[in-house]
Amino acid sequence: MEISLEKPIVKVKELTVASTRKISEIQYILTEFLYVPDERLKLVVVLELADYLTEKFLNPDYKIRFFYTAQNGILTGFVICQIDGEFKSYGKPCPTFGWLHAKNFLSCKMLMNECENFIRQNNFRKLRGPMNYPKIIGGIGWQTEGFSSPMMSGVAYNDPGSNVLVYLKELGYKIDTKYSCVDAFVKIWTKGKELDESIMIRFLPLNEIKALKGQILNLAQQSFYSVLADAAGGQSRFDEIMEIFYQASKEVHIINPNFDPQTFADMPGFLDTWNAADLENIVSTSIFAFDRPTGELVGVLMAQPNLFQLWTGEPLTHMNVDTVIIKKEYAGKGIFSALHNIGKALSSAVYGYNYYEGTTIWANNDRAIKSIFPHSSPLRTHYVVQKRILRK
Repeated sequence: MEISLEKPIVKVKELTVASTRKISEIQYILTEFLYVPDERLKLVVVLELADYLTEKFLNPDYKIRFFYTAQNGILTGFVICQIDGEFKSYGKPCPTFGWLHAKNFLSCKMLMNECENFIRQNNFRKLRGPMNYPKIIGGIGWQTEGFSSPMMSGVAYNDPGSNVLVYLKELGYKIDTKYSCVDAFVKIWTKGKELDESIMIRFLPLNEIKALKGQILNLAQQSFYSVLADAAGGQSRFDEIMEIFYQASKEVHIINPNFDPQTFADMPGFLDTWNAADLENIVSTSIFAFDRPTGELVGVLMAQPNLFQLWTGEPLTHMNVDTVIIKKEYAGKGIFSALHNIGKALSSAVYGYNYYEGTTIWANNDRAIKSIFPHSSPLRTHYVVQKRILRK
């Protein structure tokens, strides 16, 4: 999409709130007011977000609003509120708000009042956020720590000097969920269990990953969609990740063609995985576990290359370890450790990745905390708030 700017017409001097579906107006508001830590990426984020909103606005059945506030012709805030059928909170559909920017408390109040009225009209009684769709350029939660870490696609960011979280608390929004990002993938897990002989670990080309879509979504549904505080998954999320893999495939190259696989010969499953991998065609940021006798998919580690690097013209060296799913019946077979160890070893040695960040780890996910935190240190912290909306 080409950028087209149109300044909203606001003639009155008092603080006002309005809604718009005109992409040219939205692009103007985003260009003027959106906070992006790396200015080189601002135009890309604006265009990606505008494309996303264009797609949603074209669907007459999709519930979404873009609200903004202004005073005397000067923008003071904006927010997006939507009801996405694939987003669930603790297993139940829940409206969300995201991309909230507000210069002052009154602007924030007026914006959130509009969001609350919108969800009342659609018969919902809970509002949750920030959920900054699409996740690839937005992410989940309000960041409170880790502002010196590099921008990572799929990870939320906001102005460290903003008082929005304070405003939300004053408006009755309560912190419900804490998420952490960690440098969990900077070394081999030496304490990992031996890999069960019935499990095979594989890297796959993009077309084979797409063919596994049903199994991957089913595995995710069975494993955690009913219990996660925020499950922004589903088919659209899968398709988004596939598009990321496609874009990155043009820029990911073998930088060490002479790598000796015997370097990791003592790592459970490494040589078997190496011998089965077509290094020129595999997606090097995702790795899969299968039951060897049946061929059933029983585990997956889906990471994303940091597209923000791609969009600034830098080599792809950062990896966002976004999702790890192990089928419950296969716990204790060393799958998690093998996915981590083999994936990290190959991607760093052959493709040159040197920064691995485990992202959006829910503080109440005991299994993830116990598995990951002993091998890591915190990088960023995000919070999600929610509010029960009373009937008027």
